[in-house]
Amino acid sequence: MIAEILKTQRKERGLTQQEAADIFHVTRQTISNWENEKNYPDIPTLVAISDYYEVSLDYLMKGDAKYMTKMRKEAKLLDSLRMGLFSIIGAGSMFLFSMIGLAAVLNGGGLENIIPVQLWIMIVTIWLCVIHFKNLQDDMTSFVKNSVSIFLLITIFANLFCLVLYILAAAQIVHF
Repeated sequence: MIAEILKTQRKERGLTQQEAADIFHVTRQTISNWENEKNYPDIPTLVAISDYYEVSLDYLMKGDAKYMTKMRKEAKLLDSLRMGLFSIIGAGSMFLFSMIGLAAVLNGGGLENIIPVQLWIMIVTIWLCVIHFKNLQDDMTSFVKNSVSIFLLITIFANLFCLVLYILAAAQIVHF
């Protein structure tokens, strides 16, 4: 539907594809692709088209089921990336804190200070996993879901390894 509207509006104003391209700061090929439903204008360009041709955005966007489907997919992908990024940053931070704690212990740091911190790191990591696996996972694309899940599991096992190592060292079963 957008294709028909764009073509009709352009022709009603006696514009060539090149002239329309110049007005909207795109190439003539882009105008051709829009008019032949090969791709769609982005949101800022749609606003400019709406203003220039004096048609509502609602008319341009809602009238085209393909365009609305594309916009929903893009919105889902952005939400997926946002949620995945939250989990990755959180888990990455917890992994980094665990490795800093491990380095401190290996360099003579006191276990009495490290174990409580590592327990909190473990609790936060478990909390991130719960959020990811219970709440956020449904909204993620499969690539983001799988990547984040693997990273979270690696992080939780690394944190658990550090915690167990510290407890064994505190019990004097393992010596550094």
